[in-house]
Amino acid sequence: MSFDPNAPAPAETAPPAKASPAKASQNILEFGTYHDAMTHPPIAEIRRYWDALRAGRLMPLRSEVDPRDMSSFLECCFILDRQNAGDTRFRVAGMALNELMGMELRGMHVRSVIEPAGRAAFSATLEKMFGTPEVQDYQLSSAPPHAPAMRGRLLVLPLKGDTGEVDRAMGCFVTEGIVGIPPRRFSVDHVERTCLKTGARIYQETKIPANAGFAEAATPFATKPALNTAQERVTDTPTGVPYLRVVK
Repeated sequence: MSFDPNAPAPAETAPPAKASPAKASQNILEFGTYHDAMTHPPIAEIRRYWDALRAGRLMPLRSEVDPRDMSSFLECCFILDRQNAGDTRFRVAGMALNELMGMELRGMHVRSVIEPAGRAAFSATLEKMFGTPEVQDYQLSSAPPHAPAMRGRLLVLPLKGDTGEVDRAMGCFVTEGIVGIPPRRFSVDHVERTCLKTGARIYQETKIPANAGFAEAATPFATKPALNTAQERVTDTPTGVPYLRVVK
């Protein structure tokens, strides 16, 4: 089964029969999954599963996603819920993600896994996933001074919700390296965005310099008018009482 990006989108209805991911994966290898299977097997598996569910449509429905079909890679998968513009939260998150952050991610902003300096740019890019719609594949890194360096890959795939709007997403987050002490947060090195309507791909560099966004703006020193006499220099206090006393 292959998807023609130039063909008109058919009516968004559930397919007559849902193919099992295992069987469908024999024929569907889209978005470079040969490479994914060699490097990040869960990424390849969830792509195959998503492709099997959409069955030629732009994207599947949220109601078609069955966690039982993802049992072999469920621990690193998630479902996202877009509540408002810029407000996308984890609806469900696998145990590997919870352990990475050291907390239950359900109900938390998806940008909580990103370093504070990069959250605004990440949220703006994620919004395009719902609006275009598109598939987004993030390459991430984490190298804080107190923990071992890690790399990560975040794949986000759009879904249609109960109302027919693109306000849900599913995906997978895999990491390489020792977690150390959680929470671990990541910087976005780059993201590859694939438009589902045209097939166009955009490779977006989003690397943010280390510690960018944390430094506070320098506060200029307030300058005082020049003092004219020794008496002023001695008695310039809030009460007018000199700090120093002249001894003759």
